[in-house]
Amino acid sequence: MLKGGYWGKILWVDLSSEETSVGTFDDSLARKYLGGVGLATRIIYERVTKNTNPLGPGNVLVFATGPYQATNIASAGRCTVSAESPLTEYWGESNGGGHIGPELKRAGFDAVVITGRAKRPVYLWINDGRVEIRDGSKFWGLETVEAVDALKEAVGDTRAAVSSIGPAGENLVKYACIVNDKHGFFGRCGLGAVMGSKNLKALVVRGTLKPPVANPDKLKDVYKDVLKKVKAAEFTKTNSEHGQPSSTVPREENGLLPMKNWAQDTWPQVSKIGTPRYTEELQIKGWACPYCVMGCHRRITNPNYKSETSGPEYETLAMIGSDLLIDDLGAIVIANDLCNRYGMDTIELGGVLAWAFECYENGLITKEDTDGVELKWGSGEALVEMTEKIAKRDGIGDLLAEGLRACVERVPASKLYSVEAMGQAVAAHDPRAYFGETITTIASTRGSCHIHGFAEAMELDVLLPELGISESIDKFDATQKGYVGAIYQDIQQFWNSLTWCFFYFFSDVSLADQVNILNAITGWDITPEEAQKIGERIVCLQQMFNLENGLVPEKENVMPERLTIPHKEGGAAGQVPPWQAILKEYWETKGWVNGIPTRGKLKELGLDGLESKRVLSFKRHDYRGE
Repeated sequence: MLKGGYWGKILWVDLSSEETSVGTFDDSLARKYLGGVGLATRIIYERVTKNTNPLGPGNVLVFATGPYQATNIASAGRCTVSAESPLTEYWGESNGGGHIGPELKRAGFDAVVITGRAKRPVYLWINDGRVEIRDGSKFWGLETVEAVDALKEAVGDTRAAVSSIGPAGENLVKYACIVNDKHGFFGRCGLGAVMGSKNLKALVVRGTLKPPVANPDKLKDVYKDVLKKVKAAEFTKTNSEHGQPSSTVPREENGLLPMKNWAQDTWPQVSKIGTPRYTEELQIKGWACPYCVMGCHRRITNPNYKSETSGPEYETLAMIGSDLLIDDLGAIVIANDLCNRYGMDTIELGGVLAWAFECYENGLITKEDTDGVELKWGSGEALVEMTEKIAKRDGIGDLLAEGLRACVERVPASKLYSVEAMGQAVAAHDPRAYFGETITTIASTRGSCHIHGFAEAMELDVLLPELGISESIDKFDATQKGYVGAIYQDIQQFWNSLTWCFFYFFSDVSLADQVNILNAITGWDITPEEAQKIGERIVCLQQMFNLENGLVPEKENVMPERLTIPHKEGGAAGQVPPWQAILKEYWETKGWVNGIPTRGKLKELGLDGLESKRVLSFKRHDYRGE
C-alpha cells in the first residue's frame, strides 16, 4: 500500500485507437524503481523490442514524475520523458524543468504512457484525473512560443503547463526536443521527434489535487534544515545571479570548454560570451521552475536582443559558441531562440555544425552543398542560417538533421570530425580536462551525456561520503575513476527518479538529506546504500535494453578519436585519460563482463525475471569471464 508521494496511477493513452485507461502500481514497484526515469525504464523495457521503429507507432513515450513532485520543495519542479531514441536507437531519456512535472502530479497521475500514432495532429488535455485527446490541427506548424499561448487559450486556463514540440519535431529532426512553458527543455535524445512521429503536438496539463505525503510534519522539519543550507551556499548565489553561463570563462581556463570542434587549445574571446558580459549585456533576470530558489534559467530583458524564450546557458554557449569559434553573442542568442522556438537540442546542433564547419574547411563540403552558405569558423551568420535549414530539413539541413553518424556515413573521410559516442554528440565537458568525465562521455546508457553520472563533481569536492567517497581525487589522476563513475551514475539515476534537480547537489544538499526527504514523503526507511542500489538497478535495466537493441559495448563505448589527442596548451595541456582502463574498472564495478551484466548481477538486482534474449545469448561468455 502506498502511504505518500504517489497516486499509484499511470495514465495510458493509445493515439491509434484514441482510447485511454488508468493503470495502477503498488508500493513494491514504487520502492524498486521510485518513479521518473526508473518507472519509465521498467515500462519501456517490457514493451519496446529490437524490432521497434523509434519513429513508428510501436515506440512508447513516457512522461513520469517521482515522489518529490508530491511536494512543493525546492528542486521538485522537474519531470522526465523517455522512449527509444530516434537519434541513437538506444535508450533515450531527458530530464526537464518548467511546470509539467508538478502539474501532472497534481492532476492525479504519476506518469503518462503514450503509444500508437494519431490519424491527425492532436494534443492531450489532462486536468484533475481526466484526459481528452483533442484535435490539434490548427496548432500544427506553430513554433513553441505561439503554441504555449494558443493552447492555454484553447483550454481556458493560463496556469496550465504546456509541453510542446515545434517544427523540428514535426519534421522529425532526430535531435528535436520538447519545450516546456518557453523555458524548460527535454533536450536530448530526439524525444521531440518521437512526439512528432505520433502526431502529438503537446501535453497541456493542469492539476489542483493534493498528492499524499506520509509524514508532513517530519518533511517540514527535514526540509527546513536543508533549505537553510541551500540558501547559504555559494553555488546558489552564483547560479541565481548568473546561471550556468558563469561557468564559461573558467572552463576555458581549465580546458573543459570545447573549442573549434574540440581541436583548439585556448580561446581568449570566451570573455565576449561568458559572464559578466553575458549578464550585463543581455540584462539578465532569473526564470525559475516551480518552487526553485535559484532561478537558473535566464530571461533576456535587453530590448535589443529579441527573445521570448530562455537565454543560452553554458552548454549552448559552448556548443554553438566556442566549439564553432563564434564570439558574436547576438548571433548565439538568435540561434538559441530559434532552437527553442523550433524545438531543437542545442548540444547536438553544435556537434553537427562543428563537423560541417570542419568538413567545409577541408573541402569535404562545398558551397554547392550548402546552397551558398559559407561554413567558416566564427560565422554567426552561418550558424543562424544552418539552424533554420536543419529545423526545416532544407538542402543540406536534411542530412544534418539525421545526426553525426548519418553525416559520417555520407562523408566517410570525416570520421575524425565526428565527436560522439553511441551516436550522440559529446556535450561541453572535455574528459581530457577532468578524467571523471570519461564514463559519462563514453558509457552513458543514453549515449554520450555529461550529466548521466556527473563524476566530475567528485573532482570538484562535491562528494558522496555516505557511500564511502569522502575525498576528492585530482582531475588528472585516473585512480578509481571507473569506480567513482559507476557510483555517481547510479546516484544520478536515483535523482532522476525522485525526480530532483541535481543543481541542488552543488548547494550542499547531501545524499543523506535527499534520502531523509524521500522517507518523510513516502513513509519508507530507505538508506543511502539502498538509494544507490535503486539507481544501479535502473542503469542495469537500461543496459539490457541497449544490448537487446544491438549495442556492442566493446565497439561503441569508445572514446572519440579527437578526444584522444592531447592539447598542447591551456589548462589540460598534455592530458588524455586512460579511458580503456577506466572503462574496464567501471564494468568490473557494475558486475558486467565487457559491458554485459552477469546472471549473478541480474539476480542481485531483482532483474533475473526480466532477462533479455541478447543477455541470455552471452551467458556462456559471461561465466567464463567470472
